[in-house]
Amino acid sequence: MNALMIMVTVAVFLLAMGALGLAAWISIRVQHLQRRLATQETELLSLKGALSAICSDDMVTDQRQVEMEQRLRLLADQQEQLLMRDPETGPYHHALRLAAQGASREDLVKNCGLSRGEAELLLSLNRPSGDAGG
Repeated sequence: MNALMIMVTVAVFLLAMGALGLAAWISIRVQHLQRRLATQETELLSLKGALSAICSDDMVTDQRQVEMEQRLRLLADQQEQLLMRDPETGPYHHALRLAAQGASREDLVKNCGLSRGEAELLLSLNRPSGDAGG
C-alpha cells in the first residue's frame, strides 16, 4: 500500500505542478494581452484625435471655399457693373454694333437692356445714310 500511496502522491504532485505551470502561463499571457490592449487603446485615441483634426480641417476648407465662391461672385458682379459703365464695352457699345448690323428696336431692347426711347434714339443717330424711313 505504501507504493500505491507514493504513486498517488507523485501523481497529485505532478498534477499540481502542471496546474501551477498552466496558471503561470495563463497569467503571463493575460498580462501580455492587457499590455497589447492598453497599447491599442492609446493608438485608438490617437487615431480619433487625428480624425477629429482632419474633419475640422475639412470644415475649415469647406468654409473657405464658400467664402471664395462668394468673393468670386461679388467680383464678377463688380466687373459686370464696371463693363456696363465703360462706353467702349458697355451695353451702348454693343447696341451701336448691333444697330450698325441692322438690328431692330426690339433687338436692342431685348439684347442690350435699353429702353424703347434709347433704342429709337440710337437707331435714329446711327441709321445708315441710305435708310430714310423709320
